[in-house]
Amino acid sequence: MNLYNKSRCIAEGLVSKGNKFFFATPCGVLAPLLNCLEKTESVITYIPREDNAIAIACGVFTKGERAIVFMQNSGFAQSINVLASLVIPYCIPIQLIISMRGTGVDNTLENKVMGNITEKLLRDLSIDYRIIQKDSFEDDIQWMHENSLLNKKATALLITPDFFDWSK
Repeated sequence: MNLYNKSRCIAEGLVSKGNKFFFATPCGVLAPLLNCLEKTESVITYIPREDNAIAIACGVFTKGERAIVFMQNSGFAQSINVLASLVIPYCIPIQLIISMRGTGVDNTLENKVMGNITEKLLRDLSIDYRIIQKDSFEDDIQWMHENSLLNKKATALLITPDFFDWSK
């Protein structure tokens, strides 16, 4: 499956689950997916800080809607306080899609540390996650949706740079 079709399938899968609101910080790894979401009837809003995007997604949830937040793993680290003090204690089932900078083909020094500790931080926060796979991404999207709602908790899908054939 080519890059565009894969991105389109994921975007359509996210929208088909009833997600109307998408909040994102710019990310080259996630750009193909974000570009496809912009072509749907959903609302995608770019927000400069990941913790703010998470807080707004929580507000959307209190109004009875669902939101997905897209970010790099460096932004995930910057968001630990809002996750630990708002999302987790109040069982808000937001969905996170996190690009895994500093892994795979992204061997830049400034991203390596976060690439090495992102999964540990997720485990320490008891946030369930999966690394999205090329042969099962539709199942991964379904899992994220069901896990977040059934367990009333934040759930994450991690996307490695090679998933969308990203290169520096």
